[in-house]
Amino acid sequence: MRESINIKYTLESPDMDFSVDLVFDKKDFSLLNLNDGEKDWARLAFHKCSHCPLNSEEYPFCPLARAIDSVISKIHNLLSYDEVHAEVEYNNRVVSADITAQRALSSLLGLIIPGSGCPHTRYFRPMSRYHLPFADTEEKIYRATTMFLLAQYFIHKKSGCIPTDFSRLENIYSNVHIVNTQICKRLREFCENDSTLNAITILDTLTVSIHSALKHDLEKFESYFSAFSEGLVPPAT
Repeated sequence: MRESINIKYTLESPDMDFSVDLVFDKKDFSLLNLNDGEKDWARLAFHKCSHCPLNSEEYPFCPLARAIDSVISKIHNLLSYDEVHAEVEYNNRVVSADITAQRALSSLLGLIIPGSGCPHTRYFRPMSRYHLPFADTEEKIYRATTMFLLAQYFIHKKSGCIPTDFSRLENIYSNVHIVNTQICKRLREFCENDSTLNAITILDTLTVSIHSALKHDLEKFESYFSAFSEGLVPPAT
């Protein structure tokens, strides 16, 4: 029997109460439920991503679209700026916030999408495993870069080499940007409101600015790490 991890998201507003229980495989943090969405908009061939490696015979439905379908079909009454009370239960803790529907949905989709089975989003499963609900932009940059550097450590252990820059992370985000763009095209022909579209747009913000963030925003973190460099002797020249 697979060991699993459960995370529960609840959104409450004067007009709606919504909750979803997410079940993840503990080993690789793939999503074990929410894969039953088989509407026409979720078919792989419908606005298929140009770089998608999946074929329609083996995968008639886009795994990402299937995963989010059962969520967005239940919250179609929410508008982007509706205020909701969002609550996340996981790892014996509860995190809550009073925020807009689009920010709450962005956080929820950011948890679901990496484990959906999409080949381009699976790199972010470590961030889903150690989920930080309602993270701001600075927190997202910190988590993405530290996740990537830990991945580099594991690569180094296996191969003895390690890339020295963030170019691969930038490529991963560029590919995810294409995914987000195509998912939005699908949703425009399905959704009656803008809350889910705007939630995807919020998720996509970092994908379009990651190059600038890596060039200019990492310096703000340096002072937090000063203890690690104390006493180090510079290499001889």
